Amino acid sequence: MAELTMQPDPAVWQIVPGIDEVAAWYERQVATAPEAVREAVATASALALGARVDTDLSAVLLLCDPDAELYAMLGIAALDGVPAPVTGEGAVGIAEALVPSPWPGEALRFDLDGVSGWRVTLLDEQGAIGDDAVALPQTVSTVYVLDVHGRCVVAALSSLTPLAAAVVQSLAEQVVVTFDIAEQSEGHA
Repeated sequence: MAELTMQPDPAVWQIVPGIDEVAAWYERQVATAPEAVREAVATASALALGARVDTDLSAVLLLCDPDAELYAMLGIAALDGVPAPVTGEGAVGIAEALVPSPWPGEALRFDLDGVSGWRVTLLDEQGAIGDDAVALPQTVSTVYVLDVHGRCVVAALSSLTPLAAAVVQSLAEQVVVTFDIAEQSEGHA
């Protein structure tokens, strides 16, 4: 059995725990947050926990930087039996299925330390200012569609303002380049 592994920087990303540890993790998040931002930390943590326990994601990472007022989630799914797309159009199709947008997604090809794939950026419909021809997005979504040793891995960032997305994409890519597949024995699955 193969399992997706990663090495997120613990100074940046927290791995959101599974169901057995959620209560203690959430309480620790809220208790250690500065009082002025406790509500924002509680909200970000609750949303990340919901994504972790209410979905079939392989992993959920939370970026929580109250000093910078920067909160983001990276939801990761390793898909069994699904080949990674070989074209940008294929990657955009997967991204648009996850994050519908009235505007076409933009795919950027990359190959970082043996992890190859596409970064797809989509303009979010919610709150966009403009019309069908010209739009000023208030938030954007980023979806990574990757080939990790022949396995399709999809990692989606939470919607962010364009400036925050530019910062968080770089931080997310530091995690993406560490994706790997580890074989597990049947007794340790």
